[in-house]
Amino acid sequence: MIPRGDAAPSSRPAAVLPNIVLVGMPGSGKSAVGEKVAAWLGWPLLDTDEMVVHRAGRAIAEIFARDGEAAFRRLERAAVREASRAQRAVIATGGGVVLDPVNMAALRRRGLIVALTAAPDVLLARLGADGGGRPLLAPDPRARVQTLLAERAPQYAEADLILDAARPADLLAQEILAAVAARASDTVTVDLGARSYPVRIGTGILDLLGWEVRQQLPATQAVVLTHPRLRRRFGGRVESVLRAAGLEPVVVTVPEGERAKSLRTASAVYDQMAAAGVDRSAVVVGLGGGVIGDLAGYVAGTYMRGLGLVHVPTTLLAQVDSAIGGKAAVNHPRAKNLVGVFHQPALVLVDVETLKTLPPREVRAGLAEVIKYGMVGDADLLAFTEEKLDGLLRRDLEVLRHCVRWCTSIKARIVHSDEREEGPRRLLNYGHTVGHAVEIASAGALTHGEAIAIGMSVEVRIAQRLNLVSAEVVRRQGTVLQRAGLPTMILAGAPSDEVMMEAMRLDKKARRGEMHFTLLRDAGQGVIDQPVPEPVVREVLRACRASS
Repeated sequence: MIPRGDAAPSSRPAAVLPNIVLVGMPGSGKSAVGEKVAAWLGWPLLDTDEMVVHRAGRAIAEIFARDGEAAFRRLERAAVREASRAQRAVIATGGGVVLDPVNMAALRRRGLIVALTAAPDVLLARLGADGGGRPLLAPDPRARVQTLLAERAPQYAEADLILDAARPADLLAQEILAAVAARASDTVTVDLGARSYPVRIGTGILDLLGWEVRQQLPATQAVVLTHPRLRRRFGGRVESVLRAAGLEPVVVTVPEGERAKSLRTASAVYDQMAAAGVDRSAVVVGLGGGVIGDLAGYVAGTYMRGLGLVHVPTTLLAQVDSAIGGKAAVNHPRAKNLVGVFHQPALVLVDVETLKTLPPREVRAGLAEVIKYGMVGDADLLAFTEEKLDGLLRRDLEVLRHCVRWCTSIKARIVHSDEREEGPRRLLNYGHTVGHAVEIASAGALTHGEAIAIGMSVEVRIAQRLNLVSAEVVRRQGTVLQRAGLPTMILAGAPSDEVMMEAMRLDKKARRGEMHFTLLRDAGQGVIDQPVPEPVVREVLRACRASS
C-alpha cells in the first residue's frame, strides 16, 4: 500500500502569478529593483510617474508648478488605474500612491504589494542634498523626508512584503522573486538526500522558470527539448526567461508522438547538442509531455555522462506522474521503455495553466494515471476523482491544481522510499504490464493513458480471476474509467493475444521468465509482484476483447 501522509491537497486556493507592485519613498530604488525583477520574468516595467508624464506631456515638477498637487494626483490615479489592469507586469509607483485607498485597492486586486523602506539618510544620499528636484521635498528635503516617512509608514506596514531598501537592488530582486514563487505555487519535495529536488505546482508560474533553474543549478546554457507545436505555443516565453537568467537556450525539436522516443531520435538530439557546443555546464529542459520527458531524461542522463535536468511537463499525465521520479527510457522495437536510466531532475516546474489548451483526449489520458493512483493506494484520491471528474474534464484550474498536488505528493513519498523500483514503487506499475503491450501493439493508435486504461481493465479482471478483488471493485474502476472517456476493452482489430504475450514476456516487470503483475486487493490497496500463470493471462485477454 502507498505510504500514508499529507497526501491530500492543501486548502489554499489555486495561486496565480500576481503583478509585482513596488511602493516606497523617492530614493528607495523602486525603478532599479523593478527593472531587475522585470528582466528575470520577461515582464514589462510600468512606472506610474512616467505614465503621468506621458499623459500630461510635461514633467512632474511642471505639473506641480502650473496646476498644483491635486491635478497631479488626478493624473496619478488614472495612471494607477491603467497599470493595475495589466497582467504579468512589474509596477513601480510614485511615492504618494499609497496615500490613496482607491489606488491601493486597484493595485491589490492583481498585485503583490512590496514596500521598499529605508532611513532618511539612505534616501537623501541617493536623492542628493536638494531632494532630486522633487516638488514635495522642497524647501527642506531632510525635514520633508522625515515628515513624509512618518505619514506613509502605516501604509507601508500593510504591504505583503517589506524589504530594507538600503541593500543592493540585485539582492532585493531575488527576495521578491522568492516571495512570489512561495505565494504562487505549492512545493512538494522529492526527498533523496543530497539529490532532493522541488516540484513547484502553480498557475501561470512558467515565467519563474529561469529564476527557479538558477536557484537549483550552476548552469550557463540550457538545451530546451520540445516539439514544434509546443515551441510555437510556449517556446517564446521559455526562451525569454532562460535568456534573462543568463542561460542561453539551444532549442532542439523532435517530432510528436511515441515514435520519437527511440535511440535513433536520441542520437539525432546528441548530434544537435554537439554541433551547438553543449558541454557539461548545460541543463536539459524538457518542455512537453511524457514522451518529451522520457527523451529529455534519457539524453540528460547519458550525454557526457550526465547533465542537469529540469522538467516542465505540459500534459496532465506528465504533471501527475512521469515527470517525477527520475525514470527515463526510450523504446526498442521489441518492447516499450527497454533502454533507459534513472536520472533525477533538479527541478520540476508544473504550470497547470499549460493544460488550458490541452486537447480533451490528452486530458483523459492523464486521468488514467490519476485513477491508477487512487486504485492502488489512496481511496480518498479515488473518491476525489469520482466527485470532481467533471471539473477535471473541463480543465478547472483549481481542481487540476489540487489533483496534481495530491498525485505528486504520493509519487514523491514512493520515490523517497524506493527510488529504483525495487519494492513499493512497483505499485505504480498497475495497468502497465498489459498496457505497455497494448500500446506497442497499437502502433501509435492509442495514447499512453488509453493503453493504461485498457491495461488496468485487464489486470483488475486478472485480480478477480485470482480471487483477490470483488466484482464491486471491478465495477467501480470500470465506471470511473468510462466516465473519464477511456477505453476499458481491447479494441477490435488489435493484434493477437500472442503478440501481446510476447511483449509482456519482454517487459521489465517480468522475473526469470515468469509474469509478475501489480494487482489489487481492494479499491485503494494494491499488491506488488503477484505471479500470474500465462493461461490466466490468455483467458482474461480473450474475455476483454471488444469483439467478444
